[in-house]
Amino acid sequence: MKNRAAEAPSNLLADEGDDLVVLQLSLRRVPPSPTTRPSLLPLPHPVTAHDGANVCFISDDRPNSRSPPASDLLDASKSLHRLPVSEVIPLSTLRTDYRPYESRRRLAASHDLFISDRAILPLLPRVLGKAFYSTKKAPIGVDFTRVGWPEQVRKVLGSALLYQRSGTCSGIKVGRLDMEEEEIVENVMAAVEAAAQKVPKKWANVRALHLKAVDSVALPIYQVVTELGMKIEVPVERLEGEVGSGEVIDAAQVETLGKKFDKKTKALRYADARDGAGVTDEEKQEEEE
Repeated sequence: MKNRAAEAPSNLLADEGDDLVVLQLSLRRVPPSPTTRPSLLPLPHPVTAHDGANVCFISDDRPNSRSPPASDLLDASKSLHRLPVSEVIPLSTLRTDYRPYESRRRLAASHDLFISDRAILPLLPRVLGKAFYSTKKAPIGVDFTRVGWPEQVRKVLGSALLYQRSGTCSGIKVGRLDMEEEEIVENVMAAVEAAAQKVPKKWANVRALHLKAVDSVALPIYQVVTELGMKIEVPVERLEGEVGSGEVIDAAQVETLGKKFDKKTKALRYADARDGAGVTDEEKQEEEE
């Protein structure tokens, strides 16, 4: 990734996601209850909470809502709590200014993370559409009516997101290109341990773990080995005619095949003794040669 970034010419239209390290989690079975809400996996070195992060709030401006106005949320985020919030969009603005699909798609691509008032989360799938949920940009719920909402936001920014949908494979962002290798390693280990506790049946349901960039091959770091019975290698002289030389078979089959070979050997000896009753020694030697 570093070599590619150094050799590639600067491109203002390049996707920032190309600089991400992704942990790929593969399960044995599909989750029984898929959901669009991600699980939070705390990381020792946040991937989203950095100087270049771009976070958008979605506020609740419905009548009788106790949520702060959009302007107050933006001022408090920048001046008081120093959160990487670049924009606060009220729910009414989403319904009016972002009705076309293309405008929703551009909005989803313009921010790294969306955090919404928890009270309006059930309304957002219809308002935002598949432009957000198919690209894993679904907003994360925070209670803006509480005094400690900035700490809730910091918890979201300091966590990786695990989506458990209708498939067996999930991608978890665990690092950036500008992070140290030790930091990425610590994030990977923390994400693995936390993700294994979030999936159904925990480690018993984890099939494989891979690391990859957005457009690279997936490099395995963990793989479940298929459970096999005890195998042994049978010499060719023991089971000649039944299995090939060096062929590996189940241990339970050795005794059965051995008995078959012994019975066949006895039958051949009996036939030789019967057929050779009237054969001279010279004829036997000539036949053997």
